[in-house]
Parts: sequence; structure tokens; C-alpha cells
Amino acid sequence: MKAYGWFGFCLLLVSEYCLFHKIEPFYSWFYCFAWWSYIFLADNLLLRLRGRSLLSGRRSELWSMLPLSIFIWLLFEGYNFIICNWAYDGVPYQLWMRWTGYALAFATVLPGIFITSDLFETLLERRAGPFASECEILTKAPPSTPSTWFLLIGLWLCIAPLLWPRFFFPAVWLGPVFLLDPFLEKIGIRSLSLEIAGGNRRRVWSLLLGGLACGLMWEFWNFWAASKWVYTVPFFGRWRVFEMPLLGFLGFPPFALECWILYHLFRAILQRPKSAPVRVALWTAIAFLCVVIFRGIDSRSVIRFAEHFYRSMSSWRLA
Repeated sequence: MKAYGWFGFCLLLVSEYCLFHKIEPFYSWFYCFAWWSYIFLADNLLLRLRGRSLLSGRRSELWSMLPLSIFIWLLFEGYNFIICNWAYDGVPYQLWMRWTGYALAFATVLPGIFITSDLFETLLERRAGPFASECEILTKAPPSTPSTWFLLIGLWLCIAPLLWPRFFFPAVWLGPVFLLDPFLEKIGIRSLSLEIAGGNRRRVWSLLLGGLACGLMWEFWNFWAASKWVYTVPFFGRWRVFEMPLLGFLGFPPFALECWILYHLFRAILQRPKSAPVRVALWTAIAFLCVVIFRGIDSRSVIRFAEHFYRSMSSWRLA
């Protein structure tokens, strides 16, 4: 096992021990510690099975993946301002602690899903070539243009939750798949639709399984943490597994497809400009939107601030 794999293993053990004994900062930020531990461990396993991995073979890509992971998840946080399906409880009162926690937690979304999907792909079918999390460049024009109905359905599924959130909130986890997947072909990337049409469903199945597995782990680790999210979902909130209503787990597989589509779409857009000032301007716009949504989370999605984290850390330092 590589050094970072051992680090992840030890960090997970320490985090679990401190969670059980309510020792800060692990008790409040357990979700972050657990997920980064998992990412190090899972990536190390992928390296052992496949010979390369995200952390070992794609480090330059990782540095752009982390901020895009934050930004992509914040797009769904923006939707949540309207659909109001989840809220945050017991987050630190101090802004710098709270926003650091947001960033560290949201940065795990893409690496967690992609590494898990690559693991499923490797376990199901060991093969050479690109990972499920990677994209393939089109060498020739796609055989057909995207269906207008396909795009209209995607547009409707993206807009409906904003107009009638009580009834169409599940569409948040489907709309971008229909609407944005065809646009990958416009920028020279093989879309998931083309994969399915060509009979190659390996990437799609790997992402679906990776999304479901991550969803189970997200909810499991969130349930025990002091700072956590809770759900207020219409109609389906009675039967729950951890904090999540049972039917809500159906949203995690398509969410992984959305993450894959959005990541490769944004990454291609950000890489396309040759001018450095244009790239800086794009990243600045992303950073600005992240700050705006962070402020929105504080004012609209946080139901309780907790000062126990600050008091625990202060007493720990004084001791």
C-alpha cells in the first residue's frame, strides 16, 4: 500500500474513534475526514488493481477537478434554494470555519464518485483504455444529431422544479442528463447517449453503480456527524434510511451521470480559450458564483449554527 493509502486508513480509524468519543474537530467534521480517508483508500486500491489512478496518474487534472467539484455541487445547492429538499444543522458559527467545511466537503463529490465508478468498472471488467470517469474524444462527427424531443424533455425537467418545486423536485436529478449530454458531442466528446447507442454501456453502468455506492456512504457517514444535513422531502419523507427518505436513493445513480456530464463539459469550456486572461476571467466568475451560493446556503439552507465546535477547540488549545 502506498503512503497515502496508509494515511487514509489511519485517518479513518482516528476519525471513527474521535466520533465515538465526541472529540473535536473530528466529531463535527466527521463527514469530511471520513470521505477524504475513503478517497485515499479507494484510489490506492484502484492503483493496485489497474496500475494507475486519479491521485497517481492524473494529478494535474485533479487540481482543476476539486474546484469544479465544489462549483458543480453548488449548482444543485442553488436549485435547493427553490425546492428546499435539504438543510444543514449544527454547522460552525464562525464563517471561516463554516466555509472551509463547505469547500472541503463539496470538493470530495467528483473524486469520490469517479474513483468509485472506476473501481466498479475494474471489478466488473478489467480492461485497458480510459477509465469510466474519463472521456473519449470523437475522431469523427457523430452519426446523427440529437433529437429535438430529447433536448426539450431535458429543458422541461430543468425548469419544472423551479416552477412547481413541490411536485417536480425529483427532476433536478434527471434534467441535466437529457439537456446537456448532447452538447458534449458539439465540443468533440463522446456522449453517454452515443455510448448507449453504440452498445457500449460499460461507462454508464459503472457511473450508476458508483453513484449509488457513494450515496449509501454519504448518508451513512452524514448520519453520525454532529454537523450534518437533514431532509424535508414532500410525500416521501416517512420511510427513511439514515436521514434520507428511502426513495431518495434513486437519485444517486443519475446524479453520477450528471456529475460526469457537467465535469467534462465545464472542463472542455475552461480549456478551450487560448488566452490566459480569458481563462482567469472564467475561473474568477466561477469563484464569484461559489461565494454567492455559499452566502445563500448560510441564509437559506442552514437551520442551526452550533458554537460547541469553537468552544471545544478553544478548550483543547488551552489544555
